[in-house]
Amino acid sequence: MGSYNVKDFIAPGQGAGIRQPKSLAELKALAQTLKEADCDIVALQEVGSKKLLEQFVEQRLDGAYGHVAFVPGNDRSGLSLAVISKYPISQVVTHRADQIPRGDGRGNTHFTRDFLRTDIQVNDQTVTIYNTHGKARLGESSTEYQRIDEARAARSIVLKDMAPFPKRLFVVSGDMNDNTYNKSVQMLAKGDGRGPQLKDSLEGKQREDQLTWLVPGQERGHQFDHILFPDQQSARFQGSQVHSQGRHTDLASDHYLLSADFELPERPG
Repeated sequence: MGSYNVKDFIAPGQGAGIRQPKSLAELKALAQTLKEADCDIVALQEVGSKKLLEQFVEQRLDGAYGHVAFVPGNDRSGLSLAVISKYPISQVVTHRADQIPRGDGRGNTHFTRDFLRTDIQVNDQTVTIYNTHGKARLGESSTEYQRIDEARAARSIVLKDMAPFPKRLFVVSGDMNDNTYNKSVQMLAKGDGRGPQLKDSLEGKQREDQLTWLVPGQERGHQFDHILFPDQQSARFQGSQVHSQGRHTDLASDHYLLSADFELPERPG
């Protein structure tokens, strides 16, 4: 599966005057990047509408992804979360309206975009994909607190959802706008140590092979994009890759597509 911030994938007229739609060259580059990665499932961030995404899949991805999940989120410029899948989608759950207690006790907040759950039927098994997009870093300490609050709420949702399904493969993916070692990602992955401990699919790789977003005009970057999976499912994990070397990747988005492979053998009979 993959996780990909596709950057401003919106239609003309969207974007609230803050963002501009992709050019034809950028759309072609985006399609080429997705084709080269050839993931069975991709969690997407910064998508403008379900109609736009379905048209893109049909016209530029040759209809390869027959199943699309999209729910409008809370972003005021219209950037929402979505999933495209080669396998049937059985359930989509949004948490855009959830009230999230602030860690400092000062009332409630909500997910900046959403925390989207998508259940997918793969080889007669249910796989659950969580998709998120953390609040952007704007040089303010309050943005970090917001990401931590959202991560705490997201972990609570995951633990509650997956408690009845201890053997189910699930992943938490998305552009979290923090590195693995930052507090928000650690909160989401580890919490207080109770419940499933989530592993970073890029763990153990060289730092240069972990970077999914490069600082504009500089050689340094960050691993803001993640695919986290439960430690007890490690035997199914087959490897991961940041798709940074494709011919058109830098034109397609300011993020690189991240993919992780998992083995899902068919059930007997």
